[in-house]
Parts: sequence; structure tokens; C-alpha cells
Amino acid sequence: MLPALGRPTGRRRLAVPALLVVAALAFVLSGCASSADYESRGGEGSVRQDSAPRPGTTVVAMEFLNAYENEPGAFYYPIQGLAACEYSADGTLIFCDDNRGRVFGLDPGSLVWYEFDNPNTRPYRPVDIQVDGFKVLILDAGGNSIFRFNLSGSWLDKLVDVRDLDPAVLPQTSGFAVDRDGRMVISDTAQQQVLLLDAFLNLNMRLGSPGSLDDQFTDPGGLTFLPDGSIVVSDRANRRLARYGRLGFYEQTIGGDFDPANPFLAPQGLDSDRFGNLFVADQGNGLIHVFDRRLRLLFSAGREFGIRGTPLGPVDVAVGPNGQLAVLDRARSAILVYRLVYE
Repeated sequence: MLPALGRPTGRRRLAVPALLVVAALAFVLSGCASSADYESRGGEGSVRQDSAPRPGTTVVAMEFLNAYENEPGAFYYPIQGLAACEYSADGTLIFCDDNRGRVFGLDPGSLVWYEFDNPNTRPYRPVDIQVDGFKVLILDAGGNSIFRFNLSGSWLDKLVDVRDLDPAVLPQTSGFAVDRDGRMVISDTAQQQVLLLDAFLNLNMRLGSPGSLDDQFTDPGGLTFLPDGSIVVSDRANRRLARYGRLGFYEQTIGGDFDPANPFLAPQGLDSDRFGNLFVADQGNGLIHVFDRRLRLLFSAGREFGIRGTPLGPVDVAVGPNGQLAVLDRARSAILVYRLVYE
């Protein structure tokens, strides 16, 4: 016998709520899955899962290859004030001598040194180098400006006058770095801060202030961008590194006076490889510190390379395109080249 119209049976009374429960459960589960997927990708406000590094991306050793000494027969002789070094994508090794106001490059094909143009400014004190595509950017601490050259060393123009970023203060620049998006960071030891510039080279934010607390500096020096866009600053007098997120907000301190395992004495030059490993030149103790992509210390090297390969006062490091690491040793007036061993 058919039920009367408009009178639901027991079976129909259960059907609609059951469908609602199933739909709601599916919605919740899909939301959890999408949220978990978002966090695993490192979404805003999420916590990344600490996955194991891929094989072949972790530095396990350094092997000494060569040293460019301060010899009278060398084209760059005499070296009087090594300040910074950098590799270009084609393997050109570039270094600057801030005392003499000179910059030199080593052609990777002919292995012949050549000299960069002088921008005809006084005093000219090149203290840091960055390669941006096919252009070489050099920071002049004498005029607080960044000049642009091509890879052959020909002067092109003045890219940034740091004094124009904030005419109310007088900066004293000591280092800078450029990321893949064209953003730039510049360390200012006069104000104990780091200037963060956007891709149009406009001042976007000031990082830090004078002092020894978190998010403070006492003699900021080396700078580098990590592959994820975050910024690492070497804070020499506070014996530590400071890490800032991509947007310029303070995130982490590595080392410092309150860290019993602090490996730093006077960290200065910084560079990172494409896997996110970080290399630190520590002038105070003559060591090169190697950190993984989570900024965990892997090892410190320097005293095991023999007489010719041991750094005494390293001030800068540069990662080359072929797994090479150049170390600028101001105490020895030498450029030391090592091979990085990955596992």
C-alpha cells in the first residue's frame, strides 16, 4: 500500500539529515586537507614541516684548490685592503681593494686578471660587490653610492646614492645585497641599521636599531638573501647573525653572547648557495662557518688546510657557479679558493 501524499515515511525522514551529515563531513575533511596542504607549502602564517634535505644539497666538506697570493708579479699587486669578492654566473671572480680604490676580475676562460674602470670620484672606497645579471654593482663607501659596471669592467652609471634615500641622516655604508626580484639591502653602520629597498630602489623599511637586544645591531656588516627571500645580516660587535623574513620583519638570532655554543667571534662576509646553505667569514677566529638551510651549524673550517690553504683573517666569501667557494683573507692579502663537497 502506497503512503499518502505529503506524509513522509520513516525512511524519507532519515534521508535528508543523513545527506547533510555526509556533506558537512566531506566539507570539513576537504577543508582540513586543503589547510594541511597550504601549510605544507609554507602558506602565510603556517609552520613549515621540517623535511629532510634532498641528497646532494648538504655541504659536508671543503677542499682547498688554489690561492692568489700578494706576489710582486701579479697583475693586481700590491693588495693592501681586501674588502669583498663575488662570482658572476659565468665564473668570473671579482674582488675589490678598498685601500687603493681598485677592483679586479679574473676571466674564467683565460685565467687572466683585468682591472675595472675607476668612476672618477674621490675618495673611492669599493667595499662590496654584487652581480645582478650581466651587471656588476659596486658599493663605494667613500661616496655612499652604488655604481654599475658591465662584466668587462667598464663603468656605466651611478645606480643609487644612499644619501638621497633619507637626506635627514648621514649614512656610512659597509655592505649590500640584491635578490632575484631586484630588492636591495644596505647596511649603515652610522645609524646601526639596515635599509631595505624595493625593486624600484625606493626606501621601503629600516631594519634594526642601535643596541644588543633582538632586532638591534652594533656594527652590521655582511648581508645576503636566502633562496626563500629572507635576509641574513652579520652583526660583528654582537657576535651573531640576524635573520629577517621576506617582508623585513625580525625572525631569528644565530649566535650571540648568550649562546653557549656561539661559534662567532667577529662574523662579517656572507653568501648562500642555491640550496640555501649559508657561508660566513669570521675574521675574528680565522674560520669559515657553514650552516644548512635551517641555519643550523654544519661545521667550521680553517685550520686543517695546511699553510697555503688556511685563512687567517677572512672578511668575505663568494659561492661560484661550479661548486667553488672564494674566501677573501685580509690578514694574508690573499684570495683562497675551495671546492664544496655535497652529499
